[in-house]
Amino acid sequence: MQFGVFTVGDVTPDPTTGGTPTEHERIKAMIRLATKAEEIGLDVFATGEHHNPPFVPSSPTTMLGRFEHYGHGSADQAIVGLGGQVFMRPKSQDAVNEFRPYFDNAPVYGHGPSLEEFTETTPLTVGSPEQVIEKTLTFREHFGDYQRQLFLVDHAGLPLKTVLEQMDMLGEIVPVLRRELDAKRPSHVADGPTHASLLAAARVPA
Repeated sequence: MQFGVFTVGDVTPDPTTGGTPTEHERIKAMIRLATKAEEIGLDVFATGEHHNPPFVPSSPTTMLGRFEHYGHGSADQAIVGLGGQVFMRPKSQDAVNEFRPYFDNAPVYGHGPSLEEFTETTPLTVGSPEQVIEKTLTFREHFGDYQRQLFLVDHAGLPLKTVLEQMDMLGEIVPVLRRELDAKRPSHVADGPTHASLLAAARVPA
């Protein structure tokens, strides 16, 4: 099972301070998010592509430097992924209280269904690390066995300090999720390459 984070690159005001990052600051924060993903042992960093405000990554291939395309295999060799935002604090109510103003003003899902309605019907998870683990482990019941779980952690104007705190907590729960989901995956279901397996392969002489 692969684990990683993704970003949609939104330039959104922080509703608690009123401050808005510049596009340059937002891109620098995204790069820091990518390096943090490697630091905590995640397998994937992904970015969306948008061509309209308030999003900066109009060309992720340019921003990331290189894009390599490999041919598709058969259906049962496909790498299937699922993504959703998480926001964690040790106490679930603290997470809800802190995240609510960001949710309410988010360009993707603000000003629509309530935070509670959204967490009930989508992969969005706001709560304690234990609640994130519990909900993530239920996804295979709805979507089948899949190989890539991506978490959105920097959307809706969250400050970089908070995002990096989220990444640290993610680094603590991913080993639990990896162990639990790998144990449940049938042997015939393809697995996605992980950061560890790619590093190991790079050390094997050709």
